[in-house]
Amino acid sequence: MGMRKTGLAFGLAAVCAVWLVACGGGGGSAGSTASDSSSSSSVSTASGTVTGFGSVYVDGVALEDAKSYTRVENADGTYTNVSLKLGERVRVAYDSSGTASTVTVDAAVIGAVSALDSSALTLTVAGQAVSVNTDSTAGVVTVFGGGYTAFTDIAVSDLVEVHGSAVYSSTLGKYVVQATRIEKKSSISAVRVMGTLSSLDTSAQTFAINGLTVAYGSATLVPSTTTLANGQTVVVWGASGSLVTTSTGLSLTASRVRVQNAALADGSTSGTTQLGGVISSYSATSGSFQLAGVTVKVGSATLVPTTATLADGAYVQVTGTVGSDGSITATRIVVRQSSTSSDLATVRLSGAIEGLTDQNSFVVRGVPVDASGIDRTTSCVGVTLAVGTVVNVTATVQSGTDVVLATQLSCPASTSYTIRSLSGTAGSVDSTALSFVLTTSTGTQTVSWSDQTVFAGVTAATLSGASVVVQGYLNSASVLVARSIRNPSVSTGRSDADAYSGLESSSSRSWTVYRSRR
Repeated sequence: MGMRKTGLAFGLAAVCAVWLVACGGGGGSAGSTASDSSSSSSVSTASGTVTGFGSVYVDGVALEDAKSYTRVENADGTYTNVSLKLGERVRVAYDSSGTASTVTVDAAVIGAVSALDSSALTLTVAGQAVSVNTDSTAGVVTVFGGGYTAFTDIAVSDLVEVHGSAVYSSTLGKYVVQATRIEKKSSISAVRVMGTLSSLDTSAQTFAINGLTVAYGSATLVPSTTTLANGQTVVVWGASGSLVTTSTGLSLTASRVRVQNAALADGSTSGTTQLGGVISSYSATSGSFQLAGVTVKVGSATLVPTTATLADGAYVQVTGTVGSDGSITATRIVVRQSSTSSDLATVRLSGAIEGLTDQNSFVVRGVPVDASGIDRTTSCVGVTLAVGTVVNVTATVQSGTDVVLATQLSCPASTSYTIRSLSGTAGSVDSTALSFVLTTSTGTQTVSWSDQTVFAGVTAATLSGASVVVQGYLNSASVLVARSIRNPSVSTGRSDADAYSGLESSSSRSWTVYRSRR
């Protein structure tokens, strides 16, 4: 598992590589259902890990997502609106102006933990090997959530959602998910596994994804015209009870199987695409490698930096065009270096402070920030930070905590889509106009919602009288357009950052506990 500190390390910020996008930051999960909209051939796509919110940051690139759908695909084919979190893997469709229309969250595996190796920092979930990185010198560390702060918090039988980049290990003879995020779940609607299809048996109607045998005889295939083949990247869903151990190993009866196209887009194959992940099966002779199950042809692509070397285990961001054979012909390849301050290795946050304990301890976009290392004489000159102060933060992920460490801080003017968070009680709900009045400690604010809004711990029907936290942006009429509405007093509406914002108490998540351990 030597690649744990070279490839996986590239994990988070790196993996962030290209899946540009989306709104939201901490926040709840379940929400309203959004339909799957097919995209036109003119749409560009990007795939990678979420490394910031501003809009959204991926490898230092901001994409405007204020009006996009941010969603997760369910086992039955519907989509549910969700708020994005650091370290999640996403697929983004965006237009020529860089405006995202959809951001789809793509977990590598969702299921129960069946094995742990604390020495190698590995775990097994639904037959998939998962590797964790804690070495910030080799790359960005794995982000933990849902109550976890470190690998030691994980226990066998825990339900988890794992995001990351699949890398082929010649030693193990299978792909290993180099985790960018591991989140504890209280429950799951289905087991989900994403990986490379192998050992296809059309007679038995089975195939394998690493150590997992998938029975697809009764599954719905998506697209409906698809023909399964070895080497395809697939997403498989199955009921939790259908994951069983047989005499030949672990088996899952699939209810649905989606075959991803080369651009990893739902509705079309884009002409241009960006894809991030860790290189495996690199061949200097053929000038190609595998990245997230896709063959990348190096050709005459520009390497950044020019002194970079392509090799297995390197985290890269590839920009190129999708060919008819499903491969990507690269035009530019950015290779993640050991620097912890480059665009591929940093977290970027932009928005209004939503919770503040002191001038060095605050929450932005659902992410707790430690700014104790910032020189106040040069950053935010003359500004006393407070809830509502707009800030830009550059930070790094730290091992053993969900608090990011700020390396840069500025206090810019707000923009049209500056995201802010307000807490209060909902009233005067108008289900026709899709609006309500939020009464806060300082006054009232009109709030509107749409079919893109994430509801967590509350629904449109139960808004009246509910204590909610609304995250959104102010439109030209000074109405707060909600990206998410959640009730933190209900478990499904809680965010890990609530403990740092004073919305809930936590023995392991507080500024006092954090400071005592630093």
